[in-house]
Amino acid sequence: MAIFSLRDITKSFGGQTVLSGVSGSIEPGQRIGIVGPNGCGKTTLLKLIAGELEIDGGELSRQRGTTISYVPQQPRLDPDQTLSHQIKLALDHVHQIENDMQLVAQSLSDLPAGPEHDAAMKRFDHLQHLFEHAGGWEIDRKVDAVIHDLGFRPEDLGTPVGRLSGGQKSRVQIARMLLEAGDIIILDEPTNHLDMAMLGWLEEKLLELSEAAMLIVSHDRYFLDQVANEIWDLTSGSIESYPGNYSAFLEQRELRRLSQEREWQQQKKFVEKQEEYIRRFQAGQRARQAKGRKIRLERFKTDQAVGKPTGPGTSMILNLQVEKPSGREVLKIKGLSHGYSGLKLFKDIEFELPRGRRIGIVGPNGSGKSTLLNILAGLIPPDSGTAIWGHGVVVQYYRQEQQDLNLQNSIFQELQATRITANRQQIYDLAALFLFSGDTVDKPIAGLSGGEKARVSMAKMLLNPANVILMDEPTNHLDLMTCEVVEQALQTYTGTLLIVSHDRCFLDSVCDGILALEPWDPSGPGWRLLDISCSEYLDMMTKKLGAIAEFEAKNAARKVVPVVAPPPPSREPNKIPHQIMRKSIADLEAQIAGLERQIRQTEESFASAEMAREPARLKSAEQAYEKLKADLALHLSAWEKKLAEA
Repeated sequence: MAIFSLRDITKSFGGQTVLSGVSGSIEPGQRIGIVGPNGCGKTTLLKLIAGELEIDGGELSRQRGTTISYVPQQPRLDPDQTLSHQIKLALDHVHQIENDMQLVAQSLSDLPAGPEHDAAMKRFDHLQHLFEHAGGWEIDRKVDAVIHDLGFRPEDLGTPVGRLSGGQKSRVQIARMLLEAGDIIILDEPTNHLDMAMLGWLEEKLLELSEAAMLIVSHDRYFLDQVANEIWDLTSGSIESYPGNYSAFLEQRELRRLSQEREWQQQKKFVEKQEEYIRRFQAGQRARQAKGRKIRLERFKTDQAVGKPTGPGTSMILNLQVEKPSGREVLKIKGLSHGYSGLKLFKDIEFELPRGRRIGIVGPNGSGKSTLLNILAGLIPPDSGTAIWGHGVVVQYYRQEQQDLNLQNSIFQELQATRITANRQQIYDLAALFLFSGDTVDKPIAGLSGGEKARVSMAKMLLNPANVILMDEPTNHLDLMTCEVVEQALQTYTGTLLIVSHDRCFLDSVCDGILALEPWDPSGPGWRLLDISCSEYLDMMTKKLGAIAEFEAKNAARKVVPVVAPPPPSREPNKIPHQIMRKSIADLEAQIAGLERQIRQTEESFASAEMAREPARLKSAEQAYEKLKADLALHLSAWEKKLAEA
């Protein structure tokens, strides 16, 4: 049974119609992914359902008592309030019920037996039922679990929201959504600012909410494949519904397009045949029949005729052939390390990159992925080590910000200057591919938004690619169709690629290897270069982390979390000091927890201004930090061995 329905919804802004005749229904358990080109009204539709905007026409109906949790694309949080306060706002209604229970309980002690006492008792029972239904007795546990799962530390809870990063603000909104647990959950680009580990966690949490209905706008195709069980295509300003996930939608949409193409061709032949009959006999003996056919044909065109199908079948395919290839050896990295305020982001990276390799760079937020690209582009120096480009290498760097654009040019002029041999129609076709059409092609670069400038820069790169391309989050600001076209173009690219991205489908499609930055592993090198796809890397990490999760479940009664990463490789017993090997598993777990706590405290001290002003103190702290990590590695090895022998 539908808990929310839309009937012939229309919405316009400034005289421009965004949504027209939108109809659909939402039922419990439906997880609807909403797709369509940028500007088609996806966010507008979410805001209408969430009650953030008023409809211009049509009807919205919601089943009585249905609650909605809305996570907008841009976090709306009070910058002066603490992280803890903003998260707990999601439970205000539960706290209100608890306060009402306390007031009624107090009144019961003052009321003598009789009708008023009985009414108060009935009121108390009702409130208690509401409190239990809302999980009131488990509020503290729920809040602690969500805060922990989203990567916040106890010391973060008092931090004002205004000092949080974009990723942290997104996680605060997700925490509130999970605690609210609305009957309908609305998510607008929930994967923005989340690293791959957090994306996997969010997918699992959403799937656990099996009774909730969901509306999700996302350009992350892997996320939609994992979570959605229905797709609403908003391409034409109205909803076309497709059962299944995003991959199923692509297959069904292509079948529909082919069917519409056949129907349109048949219709075209029918119309041409009727028009020919009308031309031949409109003035002869059969003029009456010709007039009748003309009336029926006009009615057919108005009421029954289908339009010419458009969409993926007409997408422009780019061919990225490099004019001047580089030498065989493109890049040689040796001992590359970098950090800030004494805290290492990555250290001792060493590998060689031959011509034609396509490497995706992955890792948690804050691990130094963008910093590594900036070093390779020559924008910042490393702390130590070298990165040497080979013979004939020409590097092109695509970044979301600080694009190399002439602000005085229009979009058309900027693209034309990139490839002067392209004709006017080719430039217009490319501009349309990146969502610039009509008069917008003549807009000056200076008047564009950050996302629009990023799209112009991407188009320029595809028009005239260098033999080495560095890319930082290239799929941001692109709709799903444009992402797929860029993928197709890069698959024809004959140069060398290094790409930072959270878009797992994009990395799988374009890259042939993964450079994983792994600062969470205290016993490993902190990085690995692997000849596998992004999905294969994630599967590998899921299996490793699954073993840890299984151990934690078995030891939940002890309330000990002995590790924060996959166990390190086994070491020979003679490399572990005897006094450590003599400890019991419980003692080792307690020692590991203590060492991890000391490591976190030391890392935090590196960021203090006092530490930066005292070089001797900073050096001493760095030495202590390295010793703590070494001790932790030894204790983890001992714990792993003891666990295997148990």
